[in-house]
Amino acid sequence: MVIVNEITMNIVKNAEDGESIHSLASKMGFAYSAVYRWISELERYGVISLIRKGNRNVIKINKNLIYKKFKELDEAVSVIEKDSNFWELVKTLKLRIRFVKGTAATIWTKGSFITGDFYDRIYFLEVDKKDTNNLKEALKENGVAYTEGEANNQRPLVWIVQRDNLKIEKKDGLPVIPLKELVSWCKELDLENILEQLNILYNLGLKVKYAEVSTNV
Repeated sequence: MVIVNEITMNIVKNAEDGESIHSLASKMGFAYSAVYRWISELERYGVISLIRKGNRNVIKINKNLIYKKFKELDEAVSVIEKDSNFWELVKTLKLRIRFVKGTAATIWTKGSFITGDFYDRIYFLEVDKKDTNNLKEALKENGVAYTEGEANNQRPLVWIVQRDNLKIEKKDGLPVIPLKELVSWCKELDLENILEQLNILYNLGLKVKYAEVSTNV
């Protein structure tokens, strides 16, 4: 029998010590019989114990190894869902925003070059100062964390930078810094690995050759 499924994930996520099965089933929106069945299965694995209290059984949570693995899985799934929601949200926002730095580089290179920040789900987003509060509110409503200067462990994390007079282009439906500005940024930081990818994709006529690539040819 597969112990990890939608119901058991919801049980571990929502159950509280001392709660009845009926209360938990109502909170989760699943049938009592289904919740009871999978609580019994979780009890067999030591994740939950049912304790007789008066004329009813109440839940006791045992934070054993399997419980911790359930929580880790739930957190990982949550991050992926929030990340997906964020990218869909950006395409619909009627705000003056644009991706910059490594995030823009990843978008412009169509994923042929992925920066470490992007891989870690940290996204750099410039916003017109007049739209800053609206952007923050939209991110909050969708459960997406943001910062304006200090890194933290929440993922995905949108790094907001306020600016005036933004020039914006669209790439695959996403608002990004114009390619010319991105190239200038890469040149300032000597990011020849990114420049080479851009040169290949857009025939920019740049005289760049990333050393690691040329030595491996």
